Amino acid sequence: MRALLLALALLLPAAARADTALVEALRAGGLVVFLRHAETGPPHPDNANAVLGDCSTQRNLNDTGRAQSEAIGEAFRALAIPVGAVRASPFCRTLETAVLAFGTATPDVSLGLPRHLDAAAHAAMGEALRRLVATARPAEGNLVLVGHSYHLIAAGGPRPDPQGAAAILRPTPDGFETLALLPPGAWTALARPRLAELRP
Repeated sequence: MRALLLALALLLPAAARADTALVEALRAGGLVVFLRHAETGPPHPDNANAVLGDCSTQRNLNDTGRAQSEAIGEAFRALAIPVGAVRASPFCRTLETAVLAFGTATPDVSLGLPRHLDAAAHAAMGEALRRLVATARPAEGNLVLVGHSYHLIAAGGPRPDPQGAAAILRPTPDGFETLALLPPGAWTALARPRLAELRP
């Protein structure tokens, strides 16, 4: 069977093989999906004036961001990617991204933004993300972390651009390795054949 699967895989274009391998790895679980919050419009710092719990003081999702979040969740379900836990920065845009995509989110202050982003705060954010990746994995499925670009950059990962981008991380003893960096529309592209079957 393994030889047959390998033979079939070799007949596929390299990009298709990579996509298939990524989806299968996510279906197997044990990975961490770091999802930058979805689209808000032009990004601008709001952490110095933000009041947690008061969305009127923060930059929030726009209609495009809400649609992105819902599409990501729809693609996860169509692809049968198991989600074991969802943690999100306590900012409104991250919590809304998580809830629209996955139906739930546990606020996690370690994914939030400090009042001022100096060198010490930058280092602390990187360490917080590495710790979450190493220790907060669910027993089943994948861990989804919805946060801000600063955390992934500070932890030594790729810059998650644009808003709504996701990095697929595999925990390692000394941190993580990045398996893929996906723009927000990539999830729908991966799920397109299955979505076509499900939609009337």
